[in-house]
Amino acid sequence: MTLNIGKRDKAFLVGGGIFVACYLLFFLVVEPIYKKQIRIDKKIKDKINFIEKYYEVINQASYYQAKKAANKNTNTTLQKRFFSEKEPGLAAASLQRLLQGFSRGAVTIEKTRVEKPKYMARILAVPVEITVRSSLKNLALFLMRIENHEKFLVIEELRSRRINKKEPEDLQTRLLITGFTKELEPNGGKQT
Repeated sequence: MTLNIGKRDKAFLVGGGIFVACYLLFFLVVEPIYKKQIRIDKKIKDKINFIEKYYEVINQASYYQAKKAANKNTNTTLQKRFFSEKEPGLAAASLQRLLQGFSRGAVTIEKTRVEKPKYMARILAVPVEITVRSSLKNLALFLMRIENHEKFLVIEELRSRRINKKEPEDLQTRLLITGFTKELEPNGGKQT
């Protein structure tokens, strides 16, 4: 049995066959290859970005070394600002010794009392109350020595009064001076 197909129908069948072949070729061969190439290009770009970032970090090694040196200097400075003793009693004794050194040639310490340690801004603070006798000029010198010392000291309270009416410069002053240790407040503690 032979089919008689006209020229026109043969052209449509050949054209349809070519279209189907091109369609299948495109969707089964060309498109998967194209998508695979896009994935490969993306992986290559990601690896190039990674290598560029890696070299950026390597090239910034001097920056990080400078930062490390600056952090070490800051750490050293902070070590000097706080009392190194861990026990509050020992830190209070160190603070008293400092205050006695500051008083030489300026004021006379009449009374010293160590207050109960407390946490201020999550750092253990050791307050010492002292009563001194001096002139106004020498009291100012004593306060300047406290404020300019390398240790971080805070004068929380200052009460001054004249001792005798004939000498207005003769003062008795009560100071509450606080020094800080390197100990931080344990978690869950309440802050004052």
